[in-house]
Amino acid sequence: MHHENSIIRRFLKSTGIFFIGNVLSKAIVLLMLPVYTKYIVPSDYGFYDLSITYITVVSSMLFFDIWSSVMRFMYDSDDISYKYKAILSGWRIFGVSAAGYCLIGIGISCFMNIEYLGWILLYGLISDVQSMYDFSARGFEKNVDFAVSGIFNTLVTVLLNIVMIVGLHKDFSSLYIAAIVGNLIQVFYLECKIRVIKNARSVGYDKELTRQMFHYTLPLCINSVSYWLLTSFNRVVINANMGDAANGIYAIGNKFGSMIALVTGCFVYAWQDISFARQPDDPGNGVFYSRACDEYLLFLGTGTAALLPALSLFFPILVDKSYNASKETIPLFLLVAMVSSYSTFVGNIFYALKDTKTIFVSMVISCVFNLALCYPLISGMGLDGANLAIFLSFLLNILIRAFILKKKINFRISKKVVLQITIWNIASIVIFQFGHTVMNALWLICSIALALYLFRDVLRHLSRKNA
Repeated sequence: MHHENSIIRRFLKSTGIFFIGNVLSKAIVLLMLPVYTKYIVPSDYGFYDLSITYITVVSSMLFFDIWSSVMRFMYDSDDISYKYKAILSGWRIFGVSAAGYCLIGIGISCFMNIEYLGWILLYGLISDVQSMYDFSARGFEKNVDFAVSGIFNTLVTVLLNIVMIVGLHKDFSSLYIAAIVGNLIQVFYLECKIRVIKNARSVGYDKELTRQMFHYTLPLCINSVSYWLLTSFNRVVINANMGDAANGIYAIGNKFGSMIALVTGCFVYAWQDISFARQPDDPGNGVFYSRACDEYLLFLGTGTAALLPALSLFFPILVDKSYNASKETIPLFLLVAMVSSYSTFVGNIFYALKDTKTIFVSMVISCVFNLALCYPLISGMGLDGANLAIFLSFLLNILIRAFILKKKINFRISKKVVLQITIWNIASIVIFQFGHTVMNALWLICSIALALYLFRDVLRHLSRKNA
């Protein structure tokens, strides 16, 4: 009982820290939507969004998501020296990847004329360095430092964007520059706190550990490419079939879906802390993970249902009229964010069990399913078709992972929770699409009240289970 209560307290504490550092800081970026949509035309924003999409998949593929491996192996021991050995091994793999990344960048610049290619490549590299520091800080359980560094990053990025876009009337290249500077500030802060450069060099190089980490992270590389094909390839199809402006509309709609990702991100970070610390062969894993995923799914579903009427009310304030078409894409964007977040939450169980192969297999199957759907659905339904393909693919991904976990640890998903959130979200979508302002306002109040009631019920459930 005491152990389980301590786990819950640790989870809630970590969630609160990550909420302050991740959600509140990133929420400031969402408040920048009026600036972006007023000063940057849809075609330019579409190009920017597509370039970030491309550089993300290239980075994930070349760098193997090595930062996830670093954090996972840091949890294998409480010995500080071992943790720095894991970091050093991670940086060795990172260094080889960075060399390949730079050579590819030079090659592209010789044969292709891409606008702001230098800034795009630098953005990708610095973002990967920042990820290494983020996951290293979390591996030391320096969650407060991680949160504070995220706030600094966000504030610097937002201020630079305001100065360059609004004050100096610079174009969308400001988005790359501001993000680069913000990430560097975050890296500098974390280096001052965890001393990666100084301490990692003082420990001996462990060749066997590096080999183990590389084998652990190799499937994650293919998984990341598959994840990109599942979540972002549809933007390439949109751009090819409908142009940069349509992709710009799609990108703004995606910002509203990212609201769910921002909130759920703090839970996922806290969940990683808890799940990575559990033993893979713990006999209680089935009950523990099933209950945690049910509570998380309930939170996701209630949050999505309550967010829809709120966005209907505040959309005209947040977005310039030139991007009005993006409003129709919001319901499916939120549903995609919900199933994507739940899939990630379940996927972290496999990280904890050190079974990255299943993550890879489930993602590849879902990716192929999305590729088969995206062209016909986009041709027939436009932007909504892109989201519907992703939504159905993530549902398939969740079913595959749940099926495998059921065999491994007797994992179960509550049918009651699934039914509750399905009914509630259907009602919210109908009111979002056809309800007037007063109806959306009333539904928002009802949704918040019901969410608070269920949240209270969840806390009582946890207390009762751990009494």
